[in-house]
Amino acid sequence: MTVPEPSTSHILPDRIKLDRSFDINRLCSDVKEVVSTLQQQFYIYYSAIPLARNVAQPSTHDWAAEPMLKGCHYLQEIFSGFETEITSIRLMRLEAGAVLKEHTDPTLDAELREVVRLTLPVFSDDLVAFYLNGTVVPMQPGELWYLKLSERHSVENNSAVERINMSIDVAWNPWVERWLNANVTG
Repeated sequence: MTVPEPSTSHILPDRIKLDRSFDINRLCSDVKEVVSTLQQQFYIYYSAIPLARNVAQPSTHDWAAEPMLKGCHYLQEIFSGFETEITSIRLMRLEAGAVLKEHTDPTLDAELREVVRLTLPVFSDDLVAFYLNGTVVPMQPGELWYLKLSERHSVENNSAVERINMSIDVAWNPWVERWLNANVTG
């Protein structure tokens, strides 16, 4: 019988700010390009926009072949840097004044060693609050975060502008485990 390699993921906190941040101007420019191509420019409350899925080898993937990412060179560069399968990339839009009620996503927990969701805020405002386990996560545009979304979380957009976060779901592997553990602060 093979014994699995020991994991320290069970001691991970519910939020980790990762050691990658992105050029917010380039990021916003690419995301504006994506949003401008949508047939339905207006939406009510909440909208998830799929950008790509099931990318086995991000570093060699033909990102330009993804319909939503044509011309989005900075996003292609960002995604190419992941050393694990990307199972899903989506833009998560929340309209001004909207609230995403408290809920859990039971499968989005590094402890399960399956899929890990990374969150990259793109358009936000000081009046947007992302709550995890009852406390605000101080995410800023351009920062990359791991959030244990199997725990209670909600979003309040008390601003006059829409909030757009990018959700990047990646497959658990040793690279992800090392990356998360290396970013845990005492």
